[in-house]
Amino acid sequence: MNGTSKLQARKAPGPGRPFVNRKVEIDRISTKLKTGIAGEPMPLVVTCFWGAYGMGKSWLLLHLEDLYKGRALEDPGPCPVIVARLDLDQERSASLWHENELQRGKLIQELWMQLALQMGEGVPDLGGRASDEHWAEAFVQQVTEWAASAVTPLIMLDTLDALVRQNDTSFYWLEEHLVERLAITDRVLFVFAGRGELRRWERFQVRRRVDLHRLSSFREQEIGEELGASRPWSRVLYQLAFGHPLTAELLGTQLEKQGIDLGAEDASIDKVEPGLAGEVLAHVVEEALEGLEESLHHLARPASLLRWLNVESLRALVEDLGLGEANRGDAYYMRIIEALQAQHLLYWHTNKKVYEPDPVLRALLSAYLERAHLDRFLAVHRAALSFHDRRLEKQPSYLSTFLPEIMYHYVQLSRREPAGQRPAFGDWWAQFLRDSPPRDAASWQELVEALEDDQELMALAPEEYKMVVSDAETRAQQR
Repeated sequence: MNGTSKLQARKAPGPGRPFVNRKVEIDRISTKLKTGIAGEPMPLVVTCFWGAYGMGKSWLLLHLEDLYKGRALEDPGPCPVIVARLDLDQERSASLWHENELQRGKLIQELWMQLALQMGEGVPDLGGRASDEHWAEAFVQQVTEWAASAVTPLIMLDTLDALVRQNDTSFYWLEEHLVERLAITDRVLFVFAGRGELRRWERFQVRRRVDLHRLSSFREQEIGEELGASRPWSRVLYQLAFGHPLTAELLGTQLEKQGIDLGAEDASIDKVEPGLAGEVLAHVVEEALEGLEESLHHLARPASLLRWLNVESLRALVEDLGLGEANRGDAYYMRIIEALQAQHLLYWHTNKKVYEPDPVLRALLSAYLERAHLDRFLAVHRAALSFHDRRLEKQPSYLSTFLPEIMYHYVQLSRREPAGQRPAFGDWWAQFLRDSPPRDAASWQELVEALEDDQELMALAPEEYKMVVSDAETRAQQR
Protein backbone atom coordinates (compact mmCIF):
# COMPACT_ATOMS: atom_id res chain seq x y z
CA MET A 1 0.00 0.00 0.00
CA ASN A 2 1.35 3.41 -0.91
CA GLY A 3 0.33 6.47 1.04
CA THR A 4 -2.78 7.03 3.05
CA SER A 5 -5.03 7.95 0.14
CA LYS A 6 -6.50 4.45 0.01
CA LEU A 7 -7.72 4.81 3.57
CA GLN A 8 -10.86 6.89 3.53
CA ALA A 9 -12.08 8.90 6.49
CA ARG A 10 -15.22 7.32 7.90
CA LYS A 11 -17.74 7.92 10.66
CA ALA A 12 -18.49 4.25 11.38
CA PRO A 13 -17.13 0.77 10.56
CA GLY A 14 -17.75 -0.74 7.15
CA PRO A 15 -20.93 -2.66 6.29
CA GLY A 16 -21.32 -5.96 8.05
CA ARG A 17 -19.41 -5.04 11.20
CA PRO A 18 -21.48 -5.74 14.31
CA PHE A 19 -22.18 -2.97 16.78
CA VAL A 20 -20.33 -3.89 19.97
CA ASN A 21 -19.69 -2.55 23.46
CA ARG A 22 -21.50 0.66 24.49
CA LYS A 23 -24.07 -1.27 26.54
CA VAL A 24 -23.91 1.40 29.24
CA GLU A 25 -24.60 4.14 26.69
CA ILE A 26 -27.43 2.25 24.98
CA ASP A 27 -29.02 1.43 28.33
CA ARG A 28 -28.72 5.09 29.31
CA ILE A 29 -30.80 6.14 26.31
CA SER A 30 -33.23 3.22 26.33
CA THR A 31 -34.08 3.80 30.01
CA LYS A 32 -35.01 7.40 29.26
CA LEU A 33 -36.99 6.42 26.17
CA LYS A 34 -38.93 3.74 28.05
CA THR A 35 -40.13 6.49 30.35
CA GLY A 36 -41.01 8.61 27.34
CA ILE A 37 -42.83 5.75 25.58
CA ALA A 38 -44.97 5.34 28.69
CA GLY A 39 -46.03 8.96 28.27
CA GLU A 40 -44.07 10.24 31.26
CA PRO A 41 -41.53 13.12 31.54
CA MET A 42 -37.96 11.93 30.91
CA PRO A 43 -34.97 12.80 33.12
CA LEU A 44 -31.89 14.69 31.86
CA VAL A 45 -33.12 15.05 28.29
CA VAL A 46 -29.94 16.73 26.98
CA THR A 47 -27.53 13.80 26.68
CA CYS A 48 -24.01 14.55 25.45
CA PHE A 49 -21.64 11.75 24.42
CA TRP A 50 -18.06 12.92 24.00
CA GLY A 51 -14.63 11.44 23.37
CA ALA A 52 -11.51 11.69 21.26
CA TYR A 53 -11.41 11.17 17.51
CA GLY A 54 -12.31 7.64 16.42
CA MET A 55 -13.93 6.51 19.68
CA GLY A 56 -17.21 5.58 17.99
CA LYS A 57 -19.47 8.56 18.74
CA SER A 58 -21.00 8.63 15.27
CA TRP A 59 -21.26 4.85 15.27
CA LEU A 60 -23.27 5.07 18.50
CA LEU A 61 -25.69 7.64 17.08
CA LEU A 62 -26.14 5.64 13.88
CA HIS A 63 -26.90 2.56 15.97
CA LEU A 64 -29.45 4.46 18.05
CA GLU A 65 -31.09 5.59 14.82
CA ASP A 66 -31.20 1.99 13.58
CA LEU A 67 -32.73 0.84 16.87
CA TYR A 68 -35.57 3.34 16.95
CA LYS A 69 -36.26 4.83 13.54
CA GLY A 70 -39.26 3.37 11.72
CA ARG A 71 -40.53 1.51 14.77
CA ALA A 72 -43.19 4.00 15.86
CA LEU A 73 -45.99 1.66 14.79
CA GLU A 74 -44.34 -1.37 16.41
CA ASP A 75 -43.35 -0.02 19.81
CA PRO A 76 -45.74 -0.87 22.61
CA GLY A 77 -46.79 2.07 24.73
CA PRO A 78 -48.82 5.23 24.36
CA CYS A 79 -45.95 7.32 22.90
CA PRO A 80 -43.59 5.41 20.57
CA VAL A 81 -40.28 6.90 19.43
CA ILE A 82 -39.69 8.96 16.30
CA VAL A 83 -36.12 9.85 15.33
CA ALA A 84 -34.24 12.63 13.52
CA ARG A 85 -30.45 12.61 13.15
CA LEU A 86 -28.12 15.10 11.47
CA ASP A 87 -24.35 15.35 11.24
CA LEU A 88 -23.11 18.95 11.46
CA ASP A 89 -19.76 18.14 9.84
CA GLN A 90 -19.35 20.60 6.96
CA GLU A 91 -18.01 18.04 4.51
CA ARG A 92 -20.71 15.45 5.18
CA SER A 93 -23.61 17.89 5.40
CA ALA A 94 -22.53 20.60 2.99
CA SER A 95 -26.14 21.60 2.23
CA LEU A 96 -26.54 22.83 5.81
CA TRP A 97 -23.62 25.26 5.49
CA HIS A 98 -22.80 28.33 3.42
CA GLU A 99 -19.47 30.12 3.70
CA ASN A 100 -18.80 28.58 7.14
CA GLU A 101 -22.20 29.67 8.42
CA LEU A 102 -24.82 27.15 9.51
CA GLN A 103 -28.06 27.53 7.57
CA ARG A 104 -30.29 27.38 10.60
CA GLY A 105 -33.59 27.35 8.74
CA LYS A 106 -32.42 24.45 6.57
CA LEU A 107 -31.40 22.49 9.66
CA ILE A 108 -34.84 22.99 11.22
CA GLN A 109 -36.57 21.96 7.98
CA GLU A 110 -34.44 18.81 7.67
CA LEU A 111 -35.21 17.74 11.24
CA TRP A 112 -38.90 18.48 10.62
CA MET A 113 -38.95 16.44 7.43
CA GLN A 114 -37.38 13.40 9.10
CA LEU A 115 -39.85 13.45 11.98
CA ALA A 116 -42.87 14.25 9.82
CA LEU A 117 -42.23 11.27 7.53
CA GLN A 118 -42.55 8.96 10.54
CA MET A 119 -45.80 10.68 11.50
CA GLY A 120 -47.19 10.30 8.00
CA GLU A 121 -47.25 14.06 7.58
CA GLY A 122 -45.38 16.69 5.59
CA VAL A 123 -43.48 19.90 6.26
CA PRO A 124 -45.68 22.99 5.86
CA ASP A 125 -44.81 25.78 3.43
CA LEU A 126 -44.04 28.84 5.51
CA GLY A 127 -43.19 30.92 2.48
CA GLY A 128 -39.88 31.85 0.98
CA ARG A 129 -39.35 34.80 3.32
CA ALA A 130 -39.88 32.93 6.58
CA SER A 131 -37.06 33.72 8.99
CA ASP A 132 -34.97 31.16 10.81
CA GLU A 133 -36.76 32.15 14.01
CA HIS A 134 -40.16 31.64 12.33
CA TRP A 135 -39.13 28.13 11.24
CA ALA A 136 -37.86 27.30 14.72
CA GLU A 137 -41.00 28.58 16.43
CA ALA A 138 -43.27 26.59 14.12
CA PHE A 139 -41.17 23.44 14.48
CA VAL A 140 -41.10 23.66 18.27
CA GLN A 141 -44.86 24.13 18.37
CA GLN A 142 -45.44 21.08 16.14
CA VAL A 143 -42.98 18.80 17.99
CA THR A 144 -44.43 19.88 21.34
CA GLU A 145 -47.92 18.93 20.14
CA TRP A 146 -46.71 15.53 18.91
CA ALA A 147 -44.81 14.86 22.14
CA ALA A 148 -47.75 15.88 24.33
CA SER A 149 -50.12 13.27 22.94
CA ALA A 150 -48.69 10.82 20.44
CA VAL A 151 -44.93 10.16 20.32
CA THR A 152 -41.53 10.52 22.00
CA PRO A 153 -39.21 12.51 19.70
CA LEU A 154 -35.50 11.61 19.72
CA ILE A 155 -33.38 14.36 18.08
CA MET A 156 -29.67 13.64 17.53
CA LEU A 157 -26.97 16.02 16.32
CA ASP A 158 -23.50 14.65 15.58
CA THR A 159 -20.24 16.66 15.48
CA LEU A 160 -21.80 19.39 17.60
CA ASP A 161 -18.35 20.49 18.77
CA ALA A 162 -17.60 21.66 15.21
CA LEU A 163 -20.47 24.12 15.56
CA VAL A 164 -19.14 25.32 18.91
CA ARG A 165 -15.69 25.81 17.40
CA GLN A 166 -16.55 27.24 13.98
CA ASN A 167 -19.87 29.03 14.43
CA ASP A 168 -20.67 29.43 18.10
CA THR A 169 -23.31 32.09 17.37
CA SER A 170 -25.39 29.38 15.71
CA PHE A 171 -24.71 27.01 18.63
CA TYR A 172 -26.22 29.47 21.09
CA TRP A 173 -29.07 30.21 18.65
CA LEU A 174 -29.94 26.49 18.54
CA GLU A 175 -29.75 26.33 22.32
CA GLU A 176 -32.19 29.23 22.70
CA HIS A 177 -34.63 28.56 19.86
CA LEU A 178 -34.64 24.77 19.69
CA VAL A 179 -32.99 22.90 22.56
CA GLU A 180 -34.29 24.91 25.52
CA ARG A 181 -37.85 25.21 24.25
CA LEU A 182 -38.19 21.47 23.67
CA ALA A 183 -36.06 20.33 26.61
CA ILE A 184 -38.30 22.09 29.17
CA THR A 185 -41.16 19.80 28.16
CA ASP A 186 -39.09 16.77 29.28
CA ARG A 187 -40.86 14.91 26.48
CA VAL A 188 -38.20 15.36 23.77
CA LEU A 189 -34.84 13.59 24.14
CA PHE A 190 -31.76 15.23 22.64
CA VAL A 191 -28.58 13.23 22.03
CA PHE A 192 -25.48 15.17 21.01
CA ALA A 193 -22.00 13.92 20.14
CA GLY A 194 -18.65 15.66 19.86
CA ARG A 195 -14.98 15.42 20.74
CA GLY A 196 -15.29 17.94 23.55
CA GLU A 197 -17.34 17.82 26.73
CA LEU A 198 -20.07 20.15 25.39
CA ARG A 199 -20.26 22.13 28.62
CA ARG A 200 -20.84 25.53 27.04
CA TRP A 201 -24.58 25.65 27.48
CA GLU A 202 -25.63 29.10 28.68
CA ARG A 203 -29.31 28.71 29.49
CA PHE A 204 -30.22 27.44 32.93
CA GLN A 205 -33.10 25.21 31.81
CA VAL A 206 -30.68 23.42 29.45
CA ARG A 207 -27.77 23.15 31.90
CA ARG A 208 -29.94 21.54 34.59
CA ARG A 209 -30.95 18.80 32.13
CA VAL A 210 -27.49 17.96 30.75
CA ASP A 211 -26.18 14.39 31.06
CA LEU A 212 -22.47 14.14 30.10
CA HIS A 213 -20.87 10.81 29.28
CA ARG A 214 -17.35 10.14 27.97
CA LEU A 215 -16.80 7.21 25.60
CA SER A 216 -13.92 4.95 26.60
CA SER A 217 -11.64 2.85 24.42
CA PHE A 218 -12.36 -0.81 23.68
CA ARG A 219 -10.94 -3.72 25.62
CA GLU A 220 -9.19 -6.59 23.86
CA GLN A 221 -12.34 -8.73 23.84
CA GLU A 222 -14.40 -5.92 22.32
CA ILE A 223 -11.85 -5.37 19.55
CA GLY A 224 -12.27 -9.05 18.70
CA GLU A 225 -16.06 -8.79 18.70
CA GLU A 226 -15.93 -5.70 16.48
CA LEU A 227 -13.87 -7.55 13.85
CA GLY A 228 -15.01 -11.14 14.36
CA ALA A 229 -11.43 -11.98 15.30
CA SER A 230 -10.02 -14.92 17.23
CA ARG A 231 -8.51 -14.28 20.64
CA PRO A 232 -4.94 -14.34 19.27
CA TRP A 233 -5.82 -11.84 16.52
CA SER A 234 -7.78 -9.74 19.00
CA ARG A 235 -4.62 -9.50 21.10
CA VAL A 236 -2.51 -8.46 18.09
CA LEU A 237 -5.00 -5.81 16.96
CA TYR A 238 -5.35 -4.46 20.48
CA GLN A 239 -1.56 -4.15 20.79
CA LEU A 240 -1.39 -2.19 17.54
CA ALA A 241 -4.52 -0.03 18.05
CA PHE A 242 -4.37 0.44 21.85
CA GLY A 243 -8.12 -0.17 22.05
CA HIS A 244 -8.93 2.66 19.62
CA PRO A 245 -12.07 1.40 17.80
CA LEU A 246 -11.49 3.13 14.46
CA THR A 247 -7.79 2.23 14.23
CA ALA A 248 -8.58 -1.41 15.00
CA GLU A 249 -11.30 -1.47 12.34
CA LEU A 250 -9.02 0.09 9.71
CA LEU A 251 -6.25 -2.39 10.50
CA GLY A 252 -8.64 -5.32 10.43
CA THR A 253 -10.12 -4.25 7.10
CA GLN A 254 -6.70 -3.90 5.47
CA LEU A 255 -5.57 -7.28 6.81
CA GLU A 256 -8.71 -8.91 5.42
CA LYS A 257 -8.00 -7.31 2.03
CA GLN A 258 -4.61 -9.01 2.12
CA GLY A 259 -6.33 -12.35 2.57
CA ILE A 260 -5.67 -12.77 6.28
CA ASP A 261 -8.35 -14.69 8.17
CA LEU A 262 -8.88 -12.81 11.43
CA GLY A 263 -10.77 -15.78 12.80
CA ALA A 264 -7.71 -18.01 12.58
CA GLU A 265 -5.83 -19.04 15.71
CA ASP A 266 -2.31 -18.70 14.26
CA ALA A 267 -2.06 -14.96 14.81
CA SER A 268 1.21 -13.10 15.19
CA ILE A 269 2.18 -9.46 15.17
CA ASP A 270 4.88 -10.47 12.67
CA LYS A 271 2.11 -11.20 10.13
CA VAL A 272 1.19 -7.53 10.07
CA GLU A 273 3.43 -5.74 7.60
CA PRO A 274 5.17 -2.79 9.29
CA GLY A 275 4.27 -0.62 6.32
CA LEU A 276 0.57 -1.39 6.71
CA ALA A 277 0.51 -0.65 10.42
CA GLY A 278 2.53 2.52 9.83
CA GLU A 279 0.15 3.65 7.10
CA VAL A 280 -2.90 3.17 9.28
CA LEU A 281 -1.25 5.06 12.15
CA ALA A 282 -0.27 7.89 9.81
CA HIS A 283 -3.84 8.10 8.53
CA VAL A 284 -5.32 8.20 12.03
CA VAL A 285 -2.86 10.87 13.15
CA GLU A 286 -3.63 12.94 10.05
CA GLU A 287 -7.38 12.72 10.69
CA ALA A 288 -6.98 13.49 14.40
CA LEU A 289 -5.03 16.66 13.54
CA GLU A 290 -7.50 17.74 10.85
CA GLY A 291 -8.71 21.26 11.52
CA LEU A 292 -5.61 22.23 13.48
CA GLU A 293 -3.66 25.10 11.98
CA GLU A 294 -0.97 23.57 9.75
CA SER A 295 1.78 25.61 11.37
CA LEU A 296 1.08 23.85 14.68
CA HIS A 297 1.30 20.26 13.44
CA HIS A 298 5.01 20.08 14.15
CA LEU A 299 4.24 21.01 17.77
CA ALA A 300 1.12 18.89 18.22
CA ARG A 301 2.81 15.59 17.44
CA PRO A 302 5.66 15.82 19.97
CA ALA A 303 3.52 17.60 22.58
CA SER A 304 1.06 14.71 22.48
CA LEU A 305 3.76 12.34 23.78
CA LEU A 306 3.71 14.07 27.16
CA ARG A 307 1.32 12.67 29.74
CA TRP A 308 0.47 16.18 30.91
CA LEU A 309 1.25 19.64 29.69
CA ASN A 310 1.42 23.19 30.95
CA VAL A 311 3.13 26.37 29.82
CA GLU A 312 6.46 25.48 31.45
CA SER A 313 6.70 21.96 30.03
CA LEU A 314 5.67 23.13 26.56
CA ARG A 315 8.25 25.91 26.63
CA ALA A 316 10.97 23.43 27.63
CA LEU A 317 9.97 21.08 24.82
CA VAL A 318 9.90 23.81 22.17
CA GLU A 319 13.23 25.32 23.21
CA ASP A 320 15.06 22.02 23.76
CA LEU A 321 13.99 20.65 20.38
CA GLY A 322 14.31 23.94 18.49
CA LEU A 323 10.65 23.90 17.46
CA GLY A 324 10.22 27.66 17.75
CA GLU A 325 11.78 30.90 18.85
CA ALA A 326 13.38 30.99 22.28
CA ASN A 327 12.42 33.40 25.05
CA ARG A 328 8.77 33.68 24.11
CA GLY A 329 6.34 34.77 26.82
CA ASP A 330 3.69 32.70 28.56
CA ALA A 331 0.97 34.13 26.32
CA TYR A 332 2.60 32.59 23.23
CA TYR A 333 2.58 29.09 24.73
CA MET A 334 -0.90 29.56 26.16
CA ARG A 335 -2.20 30.33 22.65
CA ILE A 336 -0.66 27.07 21.41
CA ILE A 337 -2.27 25.13 24.24
CA GLU A 338 -5.63 26.79 23.56
CA ALA A 339 -5.38 25.86 19.88
CA LEU A 340 -4.67 22.22 20.77
CA GLN A 341 -7.49 22.26 23.29
CA ALA A 342 -9.92 23.74 20.75
CA GLN A 343 -9.20 20.76 18.48
CA HIS A 344 -9.70 18.40 21.44
CA LEU A 345 -6.11 17.21 21.34
CA LEU A 346 -5.74 18.36 24.95
CA TYR A 347 -8.24 18.25 27.80
CA TRP A 348 -8.11 20.23 31.03
CA HIS A 349 -7.76 18.07 34.15
CA THR A 350 -9.64 19.92 36.87
CA ASN A 351 -7.99 18.19 39.85
CA LYS A 352 -4.42 18.19 38.58
CA LYS A 353 -4.65 21.68 37.02
CA VAL A 354 -2.83 20.56 33.86
CA TYR A 355 -3.72 19.72 30.26
CA GLU A 356 -3.71 16.07 29.20
CA PRO A 357 -3.90 14.39 25.79
CA ASP A 358 -6.46 11.62 25.50
CA PRO A 359 -4.43 8.56 26.60
CA VAL A 360 -5.40 6.42 23.61
CA LEU A 361 -4.66 9.17 21.07
CA ARG A 362 -1.37 9.77 22.89
CA ALA A 363 -0.50 6.10 22.50
CA LEU A 364 -1.32 6.21 18.78
CA LEU A 365 0.70 9.38 18.19
CA SER A 366 3.58 7.89 20.16
CA ALA A 367 3.50 4.68 18.10
CA TYR A 368 3.38 6.75 14.90
CA LEU A 369 6.41 8.87 15.88
CA GLU A 370 8.31 5.80 17.08
CA ARG A 371 7.80 4.09 13.71
CA ALA A 372 8.15 7.04 11.36
CA HIS A 373 10.49 9.44 13.19
CA LEU A 374 12.46 7.53 15.83
CA ASP A 375 15.00 10.31 16.32
CA ARG A 376 12.22 12.79 17.12
CA PHE A 377 10.52 10.24 19.39
CA LEU A 378 13.71 9.83 21.43
CA ALA A 379 14.43 13.57 21.46
CA VAL A 380 10.97 14.33 22.88
CA HIS A 381 11.40 11.85 25.72
CA ARG A 382 14.91 13.15 26.49
CA ALA A 383 13.63 16.72 26.62
CA ALA A 384 10.69 15.78 28.82
CA LEU A 385 12.91 13.75 31.14
CA SER A 386 15.29 16.65 31.49
CA PHE A 387 12.43 19.06 32.26
CA HIS A 388 10.90 16.90 35.00
CA ASP A 389 14.30 16.14 36.52
CA ARG A 390 15.13 19.84 36.72
CA ARG A 391 11.73 20.69 38.19
CA LEU A 392 12.00 18.02 40.86
CA GLU A 393 15.41 19.33 41.85
CA LYS A 394 14.00 22.86 42.20
CA GLN A 395 10.72 21.78 43.81
CA PRO A 396 11.55 18.69 45.91
CA SER A 397 8.18 18.76 47.67
CA TYR A 398 6.43 17.99 44.36
CA LEU A 399 7.61 14.39 44.41
CA SER A 400 4.26 12.92 43.35
CA THR A 401 4.01 15.36 40.44
CA PHE A 402 7.39 14.90 38.77
CA LEU A 403 8.75 11.49 39.76
CA PRO A 404 6.13 9.39 37.90
CA GLU A 405 6.92 11.39 34.73
CA ILE A 406 10.68 10.86 35.18
CA MET A 407 10.03 7.15 35.50
CA TYR A 408 7.75 7.13 32.44
CA HIS A 409 10.24 8.88 30.14
CA TYR A 410 13.16 6.77 31.40
CA VAL A 411 11.24 3.60 30.53
CA GLN A 412 10.27 4.89 27.08
CA LEU A 413 13.89 5.76 26.33
CA SER A 414 15.23 2.45 27.62
CA ARG A 415 13.03 0.61 25.11
CA ARG A 416 14.49 2.30 22.02
CA GLU A 417 17.83 3.94 22.78
CA PRO A 418 20.78 2.19 21.07
CA ALA A 419 22.63 -0.39 23.14
CA GLY A 420 25.20 1.27 25.36
CA GLN A 421 23.18 4.50 25.51
CA ARG A 422 20.11 3.15 27.27
CA PRO A 423 19.42 5.00 30.51
CA ALA A 424 18.65 2.82 33.52
CA PHE A 425 15.92 4.16 35.76
CA GLY A 426 17.16 1.89 38.56
CA ASP A 427 20.52 3.66 38.59
CA TRP A 428 18.86 7.08 38.64
CA TRP A 429 16.52 5.98 41.44
CA ALA A 430 19.35 4.63 43.60
CA GLN A 431 21.29 7.89 43.24
CA PHE A 432 18.14 9.92 43.88
CA LEU A 433 17.52 8.09 47.16
CA ARG A 434 21.16 8.55 48.14
CA ASP A 435 21.64 12.19 47.20
CA SER A 436 18.27 13.91 47.38
CA PRO A 437 17.35 16.02 50.41
CA PRO A 438 15.23 14.43 53.13
CA ARG A 439 11.47 14.53 52.63
CA ASP A 440 8.72 14.20 55.19
CA ALA A 441 6.55 11.10 55.33
CA ALA A 442 3.61 12.98 53.81
CA SER A 443 5.50 13.58 50.54
CA TRP A 444 6.31 9.89 50.24
CA GLN A 445 2.71 8.96 51.01
CA GLU A 446 1.50 11.31 48.26
CA LEU A 447 3.85 9.53 45.86
CA VAL A 448 2.48 6.13 46.89
CA GLU A 449 -1.08 7.33 46.30
CA ALA A 450 -0.21 8.85 42.94
CA LEU A 451 1.43 5.61 41.79
CA GLU A 452 -1.51 3.52 43.00
CA ASP A 453 -3.69 5.46 40.55
CA ASP A 454 -1.16 5.16 37.71
CA GLN A 455 -2.28 2.04 35.86
CA GLU A 456 -0.20 2.99 32.82
CA LEU A 457 3.11 2.93 34.71
CA MET A 458 2.12 -0.26 36.48
CA ALA A 459 1.62 -2.00 33.12
CA LEU A 460 4.53 -0.36 31.31
CA ALA A 461 7.26 -0.99 33.88
CA PRO A 462 6.06 -3.47 36.52
CA GLU A 463 9.50 -4.12 38.06
CA GLU A 464 10.45 -0.46 38.35
CA TYR A 465 6.96 0.33 39.58
CA LYS A 466 7.14 -2.24 42.41
CA MET A 467 10.61 -1.01 43.39
CA VAL A 468 9.54 2.63 43.68
CA VAL A 469 6.28 1.85 45.48
CA SER A 470 8.11 -0.38 47.98
CA ASP A 471 10.80 2.23 48.72
CA ALA A 472 8.22 5.03 48.96
CA GLU A 473 6.01 3.02 51.32
CA THR A 474 8.99 2.35 53.58
CA ARG A 475 9.81 6.05 53.79
CA ALA A 476 6.15 7.00 54.22
CA GLN A 477 6.03 4.85 57.37
CA GLN A 478 9.05 6.54 58.91
CA ARG A 479 7.98 9.28 61.26
